[in-house]
Amino acid sequence: MLPSKREHMHCRSISSNGYLREDGLWEIEAQMIDRKTYDVVREYDGSPVPNGSPFHDISVRLILDDKFLIHDIEVNMAAFPFPSCGGAVPSFEQIKGTRIGPGWSRWLKENYAGKVGCTHVLELLPVAATTAFQTMWQPLAEKYPSAVPQALIGLVNTCHGWSDDGPMVQKLLAEQVIQLPEKE
Repeated sequence: MLPSKREHMHCRSISSNGYLREDGLWEIEAQMIDRKTYDVVREYDGSPVPNGSPFHDISVRLILDDKFLIHDIEVNMAAFPFPSCGGAVPSFEQIKGTRIGPGWSRWLKENYAGKVGCTHVLELLPVAATTAFQTMWQPLAEKYPSAVPQALIGLVNTCHGWSDDGPMVQKLLAEQVIQLPEKE
């Protein structure tokens, strides 16, 4: 399908990177930058945001251990539209001590609903979580090989690619890497 004539108005860039630190912990960073292709005037104070300048520049850094326990979090808001946006940053400290895993995204939505949180930080945290899994999977599989089958079973039926009747799961079953529970 050919696009109709259009004018580029907005660009949202999201980047996320994972690192293994020398102390054995994992550092996961996610950043969101929104830019307009035209000059914007902030409604609350009339200040300008020139074409191409960040309207939002928000980042999150998580420090995790091998069990996905969050030891530290840093939220940075370098650019935001309203003077009170930065006031949400301290509330994210309570993420320390939580563990990325099943139910974590739901917990975030419940605990940071409404005026306590920041929509953009809440959009970045699941990005950071999936980046953590992508960063840590292979090194942890090599470090803890006996945990791999249970981790793989936990992925079954979490998406189309991990469907229990799909080729990946069928291959793992045939090779006896995993064994699924009997269906009732």
